[in-house]
Amino acid sequence: MQPIAIFSIVDASFRRSRGLVTIATNAAERLRPLGEADPGREVLPVRILQVGAGNFLRGFADWMVQRANDAGVLRHGIAVMKATPRPELVTGRLTEQAGMFHVVLDGVRDGRPFSETTLVTAVQSVVDAYREWDLCRDLMREETLSLVISNTTDAGIVYTPDDLSAAPPASFPAKMTALLHERWSHFAGDPRRGLSFLPCELIEDNGATLRSLVVRHAREAALAPQFVDWVTEHCRFYDTIVDRIVPGLPEPEAAELRASLGFDDRLIVRGEHYADWAIAGGPAIRDEFPLDRAGLPVRFMPDIRPYRERKVRILNGTHTAMAAVGPLLGCHTVRDAVQHPAVGAYLHHLLQDEVLPSLPSEDPEELRQYTTAILDRFRNPALHHLLADIRLNALAKWRTRNLPVVLDAWSQGRRADLGIFAFACLLTSYAGAFGEMPVRDDETLVAGLRSGFDATHPDRWIADFIASLDWPELSDTATAARLTAETGAHVRALLANEPAHALQTLLAGHEAKSP
Repeated sequence: MQPIAIFSIVDASFRRSRGLVTIATNAAERLRPLGEADPGREVLPVRILQVGAGNFLRGFADWMVQRANDAGVLRHGIAVMKATPRPELVTGRLTEQAGMFHVVLDGVRDGRPFSETTLVTAVQSVVDAYREWDLCRDLMREETLSLVISNTTDAGIVYTPDDLSAAPPASFPAKMTALLHERWSHFAGDPRRGLSFLPCELIEDNGATLRSLVVRHAREAALAPQFVDWVTEHCRFYDTIVDRIVPGLPEPEAAELRASLGFDDRLIVRGEHYADWAIAGGPAIRDEFPLDRAGLPVRFMPDIRPYRERKVRILNGTHTAMAAVGPLLGCHTVRDAVQHPAVGAYLHHLLQDEVLPSLPSEDPEELRQYTTAILDRFRNPALHHLLADIRLNALAKWRTRNLPVVLDAWSQGRRADLGIFAFACLLTSYAGAFGEMPVRDDETLVAGLRSGFDATHPDRWIADFIASLDWPELSDTATAARLTAETGAHVRALLANEPAHALQTLLAGHEAKSP
């Protein structure tokens, strides 16, 4: 099969083994200082398979690998795999730019704003799982490969029945099962050829969950028990939590950056300088991937659960809520939402009245300081973080980031109407109640929301939709009934009045309770 996304900087042994074509010369000419004509660019062995090529992975994981390479701590090349069938421009542009792009990070140091730019050259190849599955399988035969880093969003590490013989299987866990089986077969079960997985998806126990799904797919496909043993004993799945705000870049700002850099870089990533990567692992993964030895903000620890819960509920949960509520009041960016009088007040009460009480802490003051720092990061004037981007797969995000806060509040005898209000805003906007908005979410769920929508009798619509959700958290009848009733009340308020009025009424109750 003729590859569309492998360029000449691919590791030489891999290129020779497949007779891969090189990238078109004119692509290098468009970025002449960055392309193949650059004699100083080092060809790196492919040690990392990266599943996903979005802003976050490029501005976080790729940036870290590049910095560690530059420091001489690593010598790691990255193969990027496009793992979804959705059309997108990033992987094609990565090929055109020979895998290179700039990461621009903005921060504050000693009270003064600063900007730092890094040219990422670690990406060695790009493959499309839906057009080049044979090349994805061939990557598994590379002796140098040792790590898999992924970000398939909160909806990526889930179980769905799949066919491992498909080219490719549909889900991310099934793809990994098939690819690992290819590696196991090729290396005859060599225990030294197991891979280490560092999933960046923001779900609880992301590494352990991915491992369990790989094993489940293997057993359902009746793969050899020896393969399952190899996966469980010689592949390592680490739980991780990641933190850096990496928004999209609006074109006028991108054009200015291209002009200042002097390169026609169509993949510039802009983000905040702050970053943190916590990995639940000890000396083995630290020796294999010693990013901290390059001075990077990576921590290896035995248990990341308390840190994960705090970060996901405060930062990511607030992102999800503002992306549900903010657009209904005219907000387009995170900064718009935080600075909007009503939406900003909503976020303040969401954090103070619902999120923080759900987090056990031996130091409440430290927790408040962490929350204040998060809000300051949201206000970063250099970042243009679109709420429309945060709404990607928002139903799954609300389930993993906001629903746990709701359930904890109920178990403690408290209400959680602010979190449920965000859910109601999400459902009504998805249904088109307030005009057309971009929706990028589970197509089946969205179709069900829209087909059953009835603005005059919303209670039945809400009840039917919540009953259709295959969420284990709602297996308890009383819990599902309460979520249905409280969501329905907010939906009725939203439909009976303008969203701004419904929000003001909700906030009035919380303002009255404030000291």
